[in-house]
Parts: sequence; structure tokens; C-alpha cells
Amino acid sequence: MNKKLLIIFSFLLIILLSLTASAEVEIGGEVGVDSSVIFNNNQSEFYLTENLKIKLFIPQTKSAEVKVDFELRNNQFGTNTTFKKLYIKRGYNNFNISLGRQPVSWSFGSLINPVDFNFGAEIMDQSQSAKYIDAAKIYIPVNWKSGVEIVANPQLEIIDPESKKLNFKGTKTGIRARTMINNYDLSLNYINDPLDINRKNKIGLSLKGDLGPLGLYSAVSYEKSTKQTIEDENIYLLGLDYSKTINYDQRVYLQGEVINLSSIKLKEFATTLLQADISDNLELDEKRYNLLAGNISYSINNFSSVNLFLLGNINDSSFALTPQYKNQLPGNIDLTISSILATSKNKDFFNQENVPLSINFNLSYSF
Repeated sequence: MNKKLLIIFSFLLIILLSLTASAEVEIGGEVGVDSSVIFNNNQSEFYLTENLKIKLFIPQTKSAEVKVDFELRNNQFGTNTTFKKLYIKRGYNNFNISLGRQPVSWSFGSLINPVDFNFGAEIMDQSQSAKYIDAAKIYIPVNWKSGVEIVANPQLEIIDPESKKLNFKGTKTGIRARTMINNYDLSLNYINDPLDINRKNKIGLSLKGDLGPLGLYSAVSYEKSTKQTIEDENIYLLGLDYSKTINYDQRVYLQGEVINLSSIKLKEFATTLLQADISDNLELDEKRYNLLAGNISYSINNFSSVNLFLLGNINDSSFALTPQYKNQLPGNIDLTISSILATSKNKDFFNQENVPLSINFNLSYSF
């Protein structure tokens, strides 16, 4: 841990101890170390990241609660602090409202959600930074099966990196209505984004239910173009999942889905899907593409599991594979070993240049 991180950690620790002493505030969190080796162009690069996650458990009142959850990260690129939760939630008779930095995701169980408030909020069962936004959120329960959620997210743009001067560009708004019809989970979403110069308005529909032993889900997204030179965008998703429990503590889970979208939208998705800004280097034909996402998970016992995530482009038969092993070691220490491997060497979407081979190790301790 470097000197800068030690100073920040000590400062935060003093504040947290002061809060704990003055009120019934409890502290929890996680400390961990991530190490990654990336192999690219016959060269290897090593990255080490130290993580400190802090959660404050603040006593609730009858009508209000406060959530504080932040993360401190340190690596060779510097030290930064990210708040995932810093909001107050107040309940009323017919609705509740929350203000501040909070998680917003309209998930319905898919591995990739094209109808989410922010694309990439959750991908392959992993929460991303796009999930945590500064917003006002109102939830109105209609009955125990139905509800309406309204989100307002102010959009700010940095116009001077040195002075950190911000420019207000408008407010991204969204509304989601969700209900159950004959045991099928149905949701209708609408989003207006002032920062999107091509398609400001998006409508999404998702449906999820059971078909015998299989789980069936689908989604449709329609984005209206604001320019005559750009076509409207349609995205379609269809997925299945299946789970089976063996000997009480062993579980097999299978999930797969196909997403049909245009080349323009695929380029927009590339940065989020590949975790790298390579969209300018992609040479895609102007046609519809089919993405395949899959997950195979096996719980060996209550302490360990193996997973295999798959993300592929059916058009050029290129795939990225992510095998993962998790184990809870003695002393409440969690070990995660994973890797990312591209199966194509050509100029395909998931080639080894866009998705270089990597091996990742993570050790974390929860307190």
C-alpha cells in the first residue's frame, strides 16, 4: 500500500470511527487484492490492484434510511475512491423516493440486458460502473405483483479537465412499469437521453416465465432516430435457462441467449462488452449481427464452484471464453481464479487483439 493510499485510508478510518462512536453505526466491508497478467503481441503485462470496500450500516427510522457504500482502489494508474451508494430513501404511504448515488438496473435475469436504463449496468452476472448513478428515483407500488419506477439522472459533461468544470446537458429520464400476467414477469420501459445525438428515445419490453422445466425470457428494444440519415434501431433478445439441484449442496445452472442487433449498435456495445475502447478499429459490414451469451455454472459444494461464461459473434464464429473457479478458504477468505481467452486469430470481433489472453487472481476478506 503506497503512502497516498495510506493517508486516505487513515483519514477515512478516523471519520468512520468518529461516526461509530457518536451513533449506533456499524462498519462492514471487504479488503482484497486483484492481480492480472495480460499476454498481447508476445508480451506480458502485470497489473496489481488493492481494493478496500466500506459499508456503513446506519440505523433506520420508521420512514427513512441512509445507504453509504464506497470503494477505494489503488494500482499503478493511481488511487481513486468510488461511491456506489450514497443516498437517502424516504417512504410515504403510496410511494418511496431515494436521492443520491444509487444502483439503478432494470434487470430481468438476462446475461446482457439491451433494455436497461444504462447498457452495461450488469453484464454476465457482474455489476459494472454504469449501474451506479446520481439520480432521483421514485417507486410506486400498485399491488404486490405490480409497480412503477421513475428515474431522473442529471447529465453532466466535463468541459475543462484541469479545472473540472462541468456543463449541465439535461436530465436522462426513464420509467418502468412491471407486472405479473399468468405467472409471466412483464415490464415496459421508456428512456429519454438528451446526450444521445442520434436516438434520444428508447422503448423496451421484456418478458420472463417458465416453460416446463425451462425458464424462458425475451426482450425487444426500439430506438427512434432523430436524423433521416440514421435508421431506427431494433434489438431482439431470446434466452433460456435451466437449473437442477443434486445432493442438496450441488447445483447445475445453464443459461444461453441470442441478441440480434445492427452493426452500428454493435459498435456502440463494443466498449462495454470487451471492456476496451476498440470501436473505431472495428470494420463491420452494414448488416444485422447475432451475439451469443452463455453461462455454465456448477456448485461443487457450499464453498466452491466453477463457471464458464461465453460471449460470441455467430456471424464470424468468434468467441471469448471466461472460465472461473471460486473457493472459500479458511479464515473467511475468498479465492477467485479466472481467465479470458479469445478463440479467433483473424480480424473477427472476438480476436486476440481485441480480447487478449489474461489470467486473473483475486483474494478477498470480508469483515
